[in-house]
Amino acid sequence: AVVSTQSTGEKSTSEGRTHDYLVKLVKTEVVDEDDGEVLHPFQYTYTHRDFVAHHKGKPLPPRIYFRLQFSPLTMKFMVYHQDTWVFLTRHLAIFGGTFAVLKMCFSGAHVAHDTIKGGKFM
Repeated sequence: AVVSTQSTGEKSTSEGRTHDYLVKLVKTEVVDEDDGEVLHPFQYTYTHRDFVAHHKGKPLPPRIYFRLQFSPLTMKFMVYHQDTWVFLTRHLAIFGGTFAVLKMCFSGAHVAHDTIKGGKFM
């Protein structure tokens, strides 16, 4: 896009355009309970803004700024591994509970059907 920088009609696309990036870094500690392994990655967020910079009414040359900001806080994460038997037991309990509820619904529907037809219970 063509942007007018002055009212005299001069046109420029990037004259005076300044890009400012702010990168915030947070030290992170990840501890694996089983292995005892400790990792130290960094998490980051960034923001960006661009604007046209002027000095004494004239646009400045294009610029790019990168600013780093280190957080004084440290995030600590613990990695817990679930036992295979706990995983299996929970999923079998869900499956068994679902089966039991469906069996009760089927039995109730069967009794209701027999009652409507005029039959006896059981």
